[in-house]
Formats: sequence, C-alpha cells, structure tokens
Amino acid sequence: MDPVARKDDIAVQQALRLRRVVLGFGSYLFTLSLVGIYCWLGYFGLPVLLNYFCMIVVLNVVFYLAIRSNFNLNFADPSMTLAQICLSILPGLYVMYHAQQSRGVFLLLCVSAAMYGLFQFRTRDFIAMTVLIVGGYAALIALLCLERPAEITLQIEILQLFALAATLLQFSVLGSYIAGLRNKVKEKVRELGARNDELEVALAKIEELAMRDELTGVFNRRFLMETIKNEKLRCERNGGAFSICILDADLFKDVNDRHGHLAGDQILQAIAKTAQGAMRQSDFFGRYGGEEFVMVLTGTLVEGAMITAERVRTRIEALRFPAIDPGLHVTVSIGIAESRFFEDTALTFKRADEALYRAKQAGRNRSVIAVPAQQPDTISPLGVA
Repeated sequence: MDPVARKDDIAVQQALRLRRVVLGFGSYLFTLSLVGIYCWLGYFGLPVLLNYFCMIVVLNVVFYLAIRSNFNLNFADPSMTLAQICLSILPGLYVMYHAQQSRGVFLLLCVSAAMYGLFQFRTRDFIAMTVLIVGGYAALIALLCLERPAEITLQIEILQLFALAATLLQFSVLGSYIAGLRNKVKEKVRELGARNDELEVALAKIEELAMRDELTGVFNRRFLMETIKNEKLRCERNGGAFSICILDADLFKDVNDRHGHLAGDQILQAIAKTAQGAMRQSDFFGRYGGEEFVMVLTGTLVEGAMITAERVRTRIEALRFPAIDPGLHVTVSIGIAESRFFEDTALTFKRADEALYRAKQAGRNRSVIAVPAQQPDTISPLGVA
C-alpha cells in the first residue's frame, strides 16, 4: 500500500477506536447509575460510589491516551479489546465485594461486558477472558470467606461461579464459531479480490485484442475506422484538419508466390513496425487488410502528411531480409488525402485510395497527394449562388 494511503488508513482506524472508547465510557456511566442506586438504597456508602467512579475514569483515560498517542499500535491488537474487557471487571469486582447478597446483579454485568468481544475475539482470547473473569470471581469469594463470612452463602456463590464459567465457556464456543465464519468470509473476500484482479487483466487483454491486428500487433481496421470518425468529430468541434494515408506494399503477391506466405507475414510485420516507428505518438497506424495499411495523422495538413509519408516510405525501402533472401527488398506506395471540415470521412478515404491508385500507375514506390476536395456550393437565402 502507498505510504500516504497507509497513513490515512491508520488515522481512520485510530479515530474509530477513539469513538469506541467514548461509547464504552457511556456504558460505564450506565453501570455507574446502577451503583448509585445501590448506594442510595444503603447497600454501601458514598466512598464506594466515588471509588468506582474514579476507577472507571482512570481506565477510560488510560485507554484514550494510549490510542491518542498511537501507543496502542505497538500491540498485536491495536484496539486492545481484551485488555479493556478484562480490566473493566476490576471495578465490578470492587463493587461486588461491597454489594452484600445482591452481588449477583453485578455478576450479570460482567457477563454483558464479555459480549463486546463476541465478534472480534479468537478462541484463545475467549479462553483468556474466561480464566480472568472466573478466576477474579473465585478470588472474590475466597476474600469474602476470609473477611466477611456473614455476607456470603458459600453454596450459592459456588453455584454462581460454575454458572458464570459455563456461560463464558458457551460464549467461547459461540465466539470461536463466529471467528471461523469471519475468517472464511475474509478468505472469500481475498479470493474474490484476486479473481476481480484476474478479470480486470483479462478484460484489458480482450480490449487490447479487440483493437489490434493479430499478425502485426498494430491497430485493426475496426479501430482505425472508429479513430477516423472520432478525429473528424474533434476537428468539427475544435477546428483544424487531419490527413489519411493509405499505404500498400508493392507487388506483394509476387513476394508470397516466390517466398511463401510465412515469409510474407514476416515482411508485413517488419513494414508495420518500421512505419509505426517513423510516426508521432499522437498519430495512429493500423492494418486495413491484406498488405494495406492506414496512417491517421492528427492535426496534420497535407504538406506535413507528405513529409511523414516519405519518411515512412524511404525507411521501408531500406529494409532488408537476409533470412528470407539477401537480395529481397520491398517498397510501398502511399496515397494521401487531407480531411476538410465540410467533407465526409468516406470521401476523404476515397480520395486517398484514388491517390494510392495513381501512385501505383505512376510506377509504385512513391507518395501521391489526392486531388483537393471541392468546397460545396453555397446557396444564398434568395436562391442565388
């Protein structure tokens, strides 16, 4: 991932964790109200309520500052969910120590705190949480037996302890099942992402093949026709002109007859590569069919098109094919036509084709400019030319 994007992602995750701490403090306040009611009913004095309040404030401030300072990023679980749940039990155990026979109510709150890890914990996290909560309550029972034996019924406390352990163990099983489902979903998401990437690559290849000639690798006829259409629209919108050059290999049938079609394919590939290398990046070159190619010269008047056509023609004339025949060389004839604002592209193409025919008739291996397109008559509003 890009470092900047990773930094932004971390910032978003940290902001989410801070909001969770704030929401967690809200649940503490709910428990605080319950502790306040118990204090008002006389189960314990005001110091217990104040101590509980101080404990929850300290815990929330510690976790808030740990996230705010990015200290939490040093841990395997930056959310510190297990630590927050386990430490939240301490204020509860403190209140239960003073709550006399009603401590079972606060025991339910310990169970509800464990639910926060239900959709996030792994199996070992649930086991650790279960051990800490059950062990903490067992220690509380032992302490009450030693210091306040009159406030405790040992059999009931032991039953509550086993009920707590059984409940948390069921949470562990359910949490493990949910964790397994979550991992399967993550794996499926990864597989889906990988397949999407493969599909995007395949689609790009298909799009590339759809506009490329299979033999030479240059643009195919369909793409060339679409390009000419788009270039015409661009010129009509912004003004300007472009030129079309039709290039045809001279006496190519004789080459195929003498050296075979495989050699002919190699020659066509060389012609395409040479012609494309002699053109600008903004121009388009493709195979029209057989041994015929088309150059679309964007923003180019006929004079500039002639310069490009001659550069292409002379470079092709200089090609040699020692692997086929040391004495073999090929030439091309080129017909050039400039597209005008008022002219349909089919007519421009027709004029270029006629210029190519004249080049062939004049002896081949040359570039010929088409006869200029005639401006259509302009009719006045009164019908007088």
